[in-house]
Amino acid sequence: MKKSTMQGMALVVSSVLVTLLGLELSLRVYHGIASPSELPTPPAVKPVARLQYDSTLGWLPKIGQSGTGWIANVDTGGLRSNGPSMVAEGKPVLVIGDSFTFGDEVADHETWAAQLERVLQKRVLNGGVSAYGIDQAVLRSERLLDRHQPEVVILSFVSNDVDRTEFSYVPWGHGWKPYFDLVNDSLRLRNVPVPQTRIPGRYPALRRAVNHSHFAAFVLSRTAPRWWRNLPPVKRVHTDGDKVSVALLARMDSLAKSRGAQFIAVAFAVGGIDDNGRLASVTGRARERGILVLDLSAETLKLRPDTLKRLFRPGGHYTPAKNVWVAERISAFLRENNMVALPVRRGAGRRAASASDAALE
Repeated sequence: MKKSTMQGMALVVSSVLVTLLGLELSLRVYHGIASPSELPTPPAVKPVARLQYDSTLGWLPKIGQSGTGWIANVDTGGLRSNGPSMVAEGKPVLVIGDSFTFGDEVADHETWAAQLERVLQKRVLNGGVSAYGIDQAVLRSERLLDRHQPEVVILSFVSNDVDRTEFSYVPWGHGWKPYFDLVNDSLRLRNVPVPQTRIPGRYPALRRAVNHSHFAAFVLSRTAPRWWRNLPPVKRVHTDGDKVSVALLARMDSLAKSRGAQFIAVAFAVGGIDDNGRLASVTGRARERGILVLDLSAETLKLRPDTLKRLFRPGGHYTPAKNVWVAERISAFLRENNMVALPVRRGAGRRAASASDAALE
C-alpha cells in the first residue's frame, strides 16, 4: 500500500475520532455529566417471580403467597383469593383477564373481583393472570368453565392485551406463550406445548462497553431502543390482533352459552390515551358479532388528567378506589341486563355507586 494512501486513511480515521470526541464532550457538557460512571445502566428484564410455567397457557400464578408491597394469595386451582368471604352458595361469577383483573399492586380484598363479590353477595372467582393476552385469557376460561360451571363469565381486557395476541414471546410474563392465527377465517392454536427456554438479551458485554460513551448511548437509545434498554426480544407472528381478538371473544361467547352461562367482555382504559388505541375497533367489531360488551374505557378517559392520574398505582395498575368503581359499574350492568339474581337491599346500590363516584372526583 502506498505511503500516501496510508496517510490519507489515517487522516480520515483521525478526523472521525476527533469528531466523535467532540460530540461526546458536547453532549456531556449539555447534560451536565462529568464521568462515565454517571451514565445509567439499563436493568435486565427478569421473569416475573410469582408466575410459573404452564405448557398450554404459557404461565399461571404460583400457588401460595407472593407480592412486593402487596400480598396475593393463590389457591391450588390458580385462583386469587378475595380475602375473607362468607359467600359460598349458588353458581359463581368467573372473571378472567390480565393483571388488572388479577389485581396487581393491591391486596386480595381490594381487587375489583373481591369488590364485585361484596356488591353481588355472590361468589366471584378471580382467574386473572398477569401479562395475559386475550388469547391466553380465553384458553384459561375454557379450562375453568367446566370445572366451576359459572352463571356468568366476565373477560376484561386492555388495549395491550390485543397487542399480545400477535406475539409468541413477550418479556413481560414468562416468555413464550400460545397464540392463534386465522386460516380461512378460522382460529388455529399455535405454539403448544409452549417452549420453556427464555430468550436472553443480545451482546451484554457490548452494551456495557458502549455505556461508557454518552454519545453512543444517545444514538443507540434512539436507533435500537429495545436492545439498549436490555429488553429480551419480542417475537411478533402476525398483525391481525383486532380480528383474532374479536374471533376469540366470539368463541368464548359461544362456549359460555353452550354451558348455560352468560358472557360479557369488559374494556378497561390504562393511564395514557395513546395506550388505548385498539379498544374502539375491538369493542365495535365485537358488538357487531352480537357479543355483550361493557366499555368502561370511554368513561375513564373523560376524567380530568389530575383525577385520572390518581386512579393508578406507581406500576400502572388500578387503585382500590378505582377497583370499587369498576365493580359498581359491572354490578349495575349485570342488574340492567338481568344476568344475575341480586339481593334486595333498598338504597344500597345508590349509596355504593355514590361512594365510588366520590372517590374518583
